[in-house]
Amino acid sequence: MTLVAHGPRAAFLALAVTAAAPGLLCAQPASFAGGRIRLAGETALTLGPADRWFFNYTDYRHNALRQARFDLGAAWRPAPQVEVVGDLRTENFDRLRVQALYVRVRPWPGRTFDLQAGRVPPAFGAFARRSYTADSPLIGYPLAYQYLTSLRPDALPATAFDLLRMRGRGWLSSFPLGSTTPAPGMPLVSAFRWDTGIQARLGFEPVELLASVTTGTLSSPRLRDDNDGKQVSGRVVVRPLVGLVMGVSAARGAYLSRSVAALVPSSGGGADRQTAWGADLEYSRGYWLVRAEGVWSAWDLPVVSDPALASPLRARALMVEARYKVRPGLYVAGRADHLGFSRVRDTPWDAPVRRLEAGAGYAIRRNVVLKAVYQHSRREGTPASLSALAGQLVAWF
Repeated sequence: MTLVAHGPRAAFLALAVTAAAPGLLCAQPASFAGGRIRLAGETALTLGPADRWFFNYTDYRHNALRQARFDLGAAWRPAPQVEVVGDLRTENFDRLRVQALYVRVRPWPGRTFDLQAGRVPPAFGAFARRSYTADSPLIGYPLAYQYLTSLRPDALPATAFDLLRMRGRGWLSSFPLGSTTPAPGMPLVSAFRWDTGIQARLGFEPVELLASVTTGTLSSPRLRDDNDGKQVSGRVVVRPLVGLVMGVSAARGAYLSRSVAALVPSSGGGADRQTAWGADLEYSRGYWLVRAEGVWSAWDLPVVSDPALASPLRARALMVEARYKVRPGLYVAGRADHLGFSRVRDTPWDAPVRRLEAGAGYAIRRNVVLKAVYQHSRREGTPASLSALAGQLVAWF
């Protein structure tokens, strides 16, 4: 399905419709059929500058600081232990995408245990499970979940020089093996697409366990299998005190598509795997909310020719975020972010990035929030930098 409205004019039209119909916005999901059917929606309209250095571009080819995003979620409970959950999303009035669609089964009432199958939430990290706009005090995304590296699942560098030539070119990188058409690279973890597979969740206070087997990987979630491989991921969450949440995550799976892996006979034996580890912490007390998260990822690459790449290629991202409620409905927030890379021939294989973002939010209504932020992003060792002011209106029901 394709929507026919495009550009800033369409975004302002959507804003006008939202503002003119406050009665359609409520703080709780809408329920039907005695609560067996629930609907929830979110609208996020963001106005910011063009990003000529592509710091904020996503794997959907959109600038996160200049977009209109719409989500509609639904849950249907045909039986007490069975629920079907779905989420439709469109950005910038392009085609509708299925963000989530899965069946959840809770076989034992009163116990925190469920099985999910379909396009399921990730069993890795904290931010990926709360990536809806209303859950974030700022507008930009953490680098680990948004910034595009130069690596691609459908193309490979033949030498170290092929890789180094693409430093800082994650928006449109190209390599000699596989698809030679310039295309977006992969983030460490995609916050914009969920993977397809099965997931289990088990909780017993104060611990929660998640495990999943999926078709794609953290960097390249898939609707359909493209390499006959699977990813195994897991997450452990502990809540030892009121307001304190700690989590650790791990994942490993094949990320290279079969079309490019077939070009390199040595790609077997695990030379096409992404391995990732994560750790996160959240603490809230009084008017404060503090979050910190780290993601470490490694991509194995097959050896093609000299000068060979030092495999695996590693990346690490660290983020610290804080929010303070100044008064009812008003808060200030900030985030510091860094993304670094291992070295190839004494040079980081991609350009390291630093990002600082600070801003404020005001609740016009309980479920309508206006945000304003300043963001500064910079690629180390290059002239590329961005200083941007952006505003966002978020409304949900």
